[in-house]
Amino acid sequence: MNLMRIMVLGVLLSGGLAAGGMKDDRNVFINTQLRAAYASMGAARNSSDFTQYLVCQIVATTSGISGTCEAQNTQGTLVACQTTNQYLLEVLKSINDTSFVGFSWDVNGECNQIYVGHGSPYGPKQ
Repeated sequence: MNLMRIMVLGVLLSGGLAAGGMKDDRNVFINTQLRAAYASMGAARNSSDFTQYLVCQIVATTSGISGTCEAQNTQGTLVACQTTNQYLLEVLKSINDTSFVGFSWDVNGECNQIYVGHGSPYGPKQ
């Protein structure tokens, strides 16, 4: 009987510890020297301030498709890039509320890399 109690207690304790899971909440980070920005969408959305955000979008017109990414950190630094590159546009299509998104741009404001990661650590908005 005591062994059963110990096993039940062990299961309850280990279950409680594992319930939270790994979290990798990344608020908006901007490096203007490297021309790069990133954030996890849930962390940016759930931040306690009303300043930071990260947005990427695709716009289609009769003459073509373009995409933009824009980020602002808690200090109010605002950066953006645009693209018509089909590979980068494909990546933009995969962004959702559990994505980790990073982007970089050249001196002309053209996106030269967009990274999108998906996984449970990046958590949905609350």
